[in-house]
Amino acid sequence: MADHKVTVEQLPNGKWACFLHITGHDEPVNLGREFKNDEHAENWLNVSESVTAIEMMIRKYQK
Repeated sequence: MADHKVTVEQLPNGKWACFLHITGHDEPVNLGREFKNDEHAENWLNVSESVTAIEMMIRKYQK
């Protein structure tokens, strides 16, 4: 599995999202969910839905 990290960042529209940073891929990948605040985004990272989203994106962007 590729080295990766996940960050929580604020979007231009004021909402928050989780981004996957994959080694060898220049741009961070938005995991597809937006939240009202950073706490909700960080809490989402503790549920199985986020694990599935991360695994899917890693598979998609691995070469």
